[in-house]
Amino acid sequence: HPPVAPRGLTARYPSVICVVFCSISCNSLPVYAAVNESVTFHPSSHMPFQEILWKKQKNKVIEWENSEFKAFPPFKGRVNLDPVSGNLTIFNLTSSDEDEYEIESPSITSTNKFSLYVIEPIPSLTLTCTLTDQNIIVQCEILEHYDSHPELLKYSWDCPSDQCKNNSAPEMHFDRESDHSQKIQCTVSNKVSKRTSSIILATCFPSAGDFNLVVSTCDICFSVLVTLHLE
Repeated sequence: HPPVAPRGLTARYPSVICVVFCSISCNSLPVYAAVNESVTFHPSSHMPFQEILWKKQKNKVIEWENSEFKAFPPFKGRVNLDPVSGNLTIFNLTSSDEDEYEIESPSITSTNKFSLYVIEPIPSLTLTCTLTDQNIIVQCEILEHYDSHPELLKYSWDCPSDQCKNNSAPEMHFDRESDHSQKIQCTVSNKVSKRTSSIILATCFPSAGDFNLVVSTCDICFSVLVTLHLE
């Protein structure tokens, strides 16, 4: 169990508990990598290694002892350990590799922990429009269902209008009287990938040809109905 600050101390200094928990769980360095790619952990050590053990939580990943390497499932065949630097590289990452990793060695006196986040690349984007009486609403959407750390997604916009600057929302609102020729661009990014899509604001409105086609079709329907009624 983590240490608990005395009750009186907590009441007088509410931040004490945060400091205590941070000293336990905040010493793990976050590392981000993409699915099917590789990642390398770089431990800090100023002494030559005699032996090394890398662990994922309590499970062994690979060890180096008596100048011999031994990898453990499910990492067998897709890990590399550099005995000089202590660097661990994992290849062909899967979402199940996501966890906390730690190196253990007599040559290291401090804790070296890494929190690995394995993230799916962002799929294609699409921009869609919705027209209201006064606004044009442009929405930036990921085409496929995407649930790989959505909290890491960041939205940004680029267009001639000032409202695109420093906007991190997934949608933009434009006045219907805005310049319809302007290009609206949306970028969605995370720690491992980036996607961009764009649209011309004029395409949010029905074209004149479409309007004429609707009118012509309605005229024909009306004529047929009148003819049938007269007969």
